[in-house]
Amino acid sequence: MDETGSELRAHAPPIGRRLFAALVAGAMAGAAAGVIDGVWSWPGLGQFAPEASGRVRALVYLAASCGLAGALAAAALAALAIGLARATRLGDAAAALVRAQRRAREREGGARLAALSLALAGAPALAGALALFYWIALHELLNRKHVGLIIAASMGLALAALASAAVAAFVLARPIELGLARLARRPRLAALASPRAPVGAALVLIAAAAAAAIAASWSTLALLALRPLWVALLAAALFAPALASGRRAAGQISGLRPAVRRAAPVAMVALLAAIALWAGDAEAPLEAAVARSGWGGPLARGLRRLGDLDRDGFSRFLGGGDCDDGDHAVHPGAVEVPDDGVDNNCVGGDATTRPAPPAAFAPVPASVPADFNVVLLTIDTLRADHMGAYGYARPTTPRLDRVAAEGAVFVNAWAHAPSTRYSMPAILTGRYPLRVIYADIPNQWPGLSDDNTTIAEVLKARGFATGAVLNYWYFDERRRMNQGFDRYDNQNQRLHRSIPGKGPAETRGSSSREQTDKAVALLDQLGGRRFFLWVHYYDPHFEYERHPDVPSFGSRPVDLYDGEIRYADKHIGRLLDELTRRGLDRRTVIVVTGDHGEGFGEHGIDLHGYHLYGAQTRVPLIVRVPGLRAGIRPTMPVGHIDILPTLANLAGAAPVPGTSGRSLVDVLAGSSPPDLNRVVFQELSYEGNHEMRAAASRQCHVIYNISPQSSWEVYRIDGDPGETRDLSGERGQCADVRQALAAWYDQSEVPAGAAEALLPGRPAIAHPLDVQLGDEVRLLAVELPDRPVAPGQSFPVTYTFEARAPLPGGWKVFAHFESGRGARFQGDHEPPRPLAWWRAGQFIRYTRQVAVPPGARPGRYEMWTGLFLHGRRRPAASRRLTISGDRVDVGAIEVQR
Repeated sequence: MDETGSELRAHAPPIGRRLFAALVAGAMAGAAAGVIDGVWSWPGLGQFAPEASGRVRALVYLAASCGLAGALAAAALAALAIGLARATRLGDAAAALVRAQRRAREREGGARLAALSLALAGAPALAGALALFYWIALHELLNRKHVGLIIAASMGLALAALASAAVAAFVLARPIELGLARLARRPRLAALASPRAPVGAALVLIAAAAAAAIAASWSTLALLALRPLWVALLAAALFAPALASGRRAAGQISGLRPAVRRAAPVAMVALLAAIALWAGDAEAPLEAAVARSGWGGPLARGLRRLGDLDRDGFSRFLGGGDCDDGDHAVHPGAVEVPDDGVDNNCVGGDATTRPAPPAAFAPVPASVPADFNVVLLTIDTLRADHMGAYGYARPTTPRLDRVAAEGAVFVNAWAHAPSTRYSMPAILTGRYPLRVIYADIPNQWPGLSDDNTTIAEVLKARGFATGAVLNYWYFDERRRMNQGFDRYDNQNQRLHRSIPGKGPAETRGSSSREQTDKAVALLDQLGGRRFFLWVHYYDPHFEYERHPDVPSFGSRPVDLYDGEIRYADKHIGRLLDELTRRGLDRRTVIVVTGDHGEGFGEHGIDLHGYHLYGAQTRVPLIVRVPGLRAGIRPTMPVGHIDILPTLANLAGAAPVPGTSGRSLVDVLAGSSPPDLNRVVFQELSYEGNHEMRAAASRQCHVIYNISPQSSWEVYRIDGDPGETRDLSGERGQCADVRQALAAWYDQSEVPAGAAEALLPGRPAIAHPLDVQLGDEVRLLAVELPDRPVAPGQSFPVTYTFEARAPLPGGWKVFAHFESGRGARFQGDHEPPRPLAWWRAGQFIRYTRQVAVPPGARPGRYEMWTGLFLHGRRRPAASRRLTISGDRVDVGAIEVQR
């Protein structure tokens, strides 16, 4: 070992003292960053903690939790650094750097200038190389499908960028060094030869590059949740000045007894944890810290994991919401099993009720034309409070306001979810979004299963010609939202271009003009028949663009958004004019709604998709029915699920099984008083562990955050429409709506058809299949159609099982249809009554629709079935049927030409 390394180690403080210094410094830096983060959010904390005492408690929680995290992180990093220095050559390398610095001080500044020039050349060279190779990767790998190839090519490009930057840096450094040598001769610029100059220059260049990158990407960065990063960087910056205090604290305890010295770090960590648990035990301060700070939520989740005794992902502490931490099957995210005597999801008690049947329809007044048409206008991202009919001061919707004046404006209309992905299925099927039956599409958002009944199918059965004009990739026919449509046109999706790396949240392009052009052309194609026409206008969706042919409201995002609404309204007006020109306006029902809203900083949130606040979910619902009252403004809460029942009622159809909404015909006609006490529900699920539910009445909007943070939010929207004050701490506020939400949530967790699938006793089966699927399940029968099925059509498959024991873990039924020539399709699914609910002696029967792909080859397809979970299968056994790979051949269907 060299002398410098020996000298460094000889004069270094003991390891325990250094670790304690890091622990104290990390705690101080983390606590200070947490307080600064909380003070930065002070006004926003008032949404959840209106009283100053609640906000102070939120600050205490942030200080303690961030201090605890900072202390542990600093101590861990210090231990790692000390361990690496002592166990590897890194310590010797550090000693060599110290020795080189000492020698540099003893000689002329030539070497320092060389280092400075290399720093000045290296940063731009690296930035340029990275930018160049990023551009190459973006254009060459964007549309590649082979993941391994993309990763390998990215790694190769990264290495090439580093190598190119190194070569360029050395090439550029020499002329820079010569120039610096001339400048350093001047007395005022002698600092260029300082030993600190290379490090200072490198730091300045890195900071400048970071600032430039942030400025160039600010429009995107502003949409990202980067607050935790800024707070972490702030804590890192505060660590250096705090280290001096940490060293002093370490020196002060060094003279104490060994037992006290050893106990001091543990006591410090325990004290911070205790303060965090105490401050976070109050719901309002904790919710304020979680929602408004950078690290309140992640640290709460981390602390909850330490207290999760049954390891189900939930705990009793810090908003974990677990009502039984000794049972991993009981927690806020658990599925509520009806009639088992257990409150599985910790809200609303045990579910015991079955879904209510569809609400009865009202008589249609004779004043409604018998041959009326229907036009459904859905406008993407349209907030109700940005329309003139809903009191907006700007003239954003002059044409739609005229429709509103001729019909009904439902002033308390809600989307059931904050995104197109969930709202459109709810509109089309009359089901709450998570009650819609979806069909899996590999690597894509799911589509509609044929088990749903759509508006188009209802009206087509009543003699309507049906057509849709759409304009977004989500409406691709493979998602089967074309069910019931004679003509389904989504060609204008090409007008909205995705932005590489932005995902579905941002697109460019406009299509309102082209949408109306296609809708007018479709009226000609329908040939004068009675029709149902659905047209979707997408332009108000981000990003917002200027349109020179409509008034400008300004340059802020909200101004451009209003301009997009006005642009869509203008071209909707052209469609309305065409209906008038053809003499159809007096016998056409018009329904107008938005699929969801848009945030502009309310609750600190922009755009939509991940929250159920009013900004994201209050939408217009305008219904104009010829022959019914005009200019009415019902206050009864309504939602997207009410559109299908209303149109079915008007068309003379029967109530549709499985729908959750109610017909609004009685309200439109004034034949019965509106249900002013009605509650409309909302639901949101994303990324596996983010679950929210909500309920809206005329007075209240109650939100239940299930996971990852279990909490309630209560807003009195009759006096606080902006939802600025959370009243969940006042138990009497909106108690009836909160109770209704808990009961509905319990019932909504029971899958559709779960109750009906359980048979009262053993069914009569002439020839049971008698297939054993493990020890838990016996397959008794599979019923297939006895006639051929055409490509593109669906057919029913009915299963009958006998349960021998529950099968927990999420097992599903697979159904593979295979021809002898390699063609195949599938009908994999989870039974409506999950296998984990099955009890010995029960009999389960249900029917699933299976879609034959449009391009399926004709011929005979054998059906192979069994149970699977993540690539595993239950053992299959049968005395008389063919078994292959734990799957059984239970029959066949014929696909016709």
